[in-house]
Amino acid sequence: MSKQRTGFVCMVFLLLISYTSKAQFYLGIEAGGNKNYLITNNSAQSFTTYNSASGISIGIPVLYQFNEWFALQASPSYTQKNYQINRTGFFQGIYQKNTNGYIQLPIMGNFSFGGEQLRGYANLGLYGAYWLSGNVKGTEPNILNPNDTAYSSSNPSSALNENYGYSYNEKYTFSNIKDNRLELGWVAGMGISYEVNSSYRFFIEGKYTGSFTDQQKKYQTNQVPRYNDTFGISIGCLFSLDNLFGSFY
Repeated sequence: MSKQRTGFVCMVFLLLISYTSKAQFYLGIEAGGNKNYLITNNSAQSFTTYNSASGISIGIPVLYQFNEWFALQASPSYTQKNYQINRTGFFQGIYQKNTNGYIQLPIMGNFSFGGEQLRGYANLGLYGAYWLSGNVKGTEPNILNPNDTAYSSSNPSSALNENYGYSYNEKYTFSNIKDNRLELGWVAGMGISYEVNSSYRFFIEGKYTGSFTDQQKKYQTNQVPRYNDTFGISIGCLFSLDNLFGSFY
């Protein structure tokens, strides 16, 4: 290797050392709420609507700050992606709420701007999630009840005036044939952070996650896909591990 090349490699190496020496590693905690929408086509389901439902999210953000304006962030979290199915018209009062818990890992680029303490930022990246748990709660007509309400009403105005309702609240049973428990998608967010001192940083953030993958496996022909779209807001705190650990020495 020539002296010129050796000198160039050494210069790049020194620049990299200088660059990474200014980087900081942050670890934190965040919590918030969200609203999830199940995106699907229900035109073939008469008197049926899919409505959004609220959920919670709890995460542990990990951030590697390369310089003042750019960082890489991963935020492993437990996130609910809930939705509700409501019947309309004659079937008014019949519904089902699906509560779904996911373990989710987004990996994002974090771009920040602003002053020394108060700064805005934007996140953009991809995520993978695993459908961990589910619960279904609702009401439907109990057509097997021999003492239905038809005997007391000759002209019922709804299905629940015709048959007594049956309420249920139970754990969702996953199907290896139908349920796609792996979800992939993209994530974007915007927020504001406030650095109290060199060790602590508080933030509030609005975020969106949209799935690329169907909630169902391909188990039938002409299948209508179902995608999760989730809008959330969270608050949290980041701790600079470099400064915290350095304060003990």
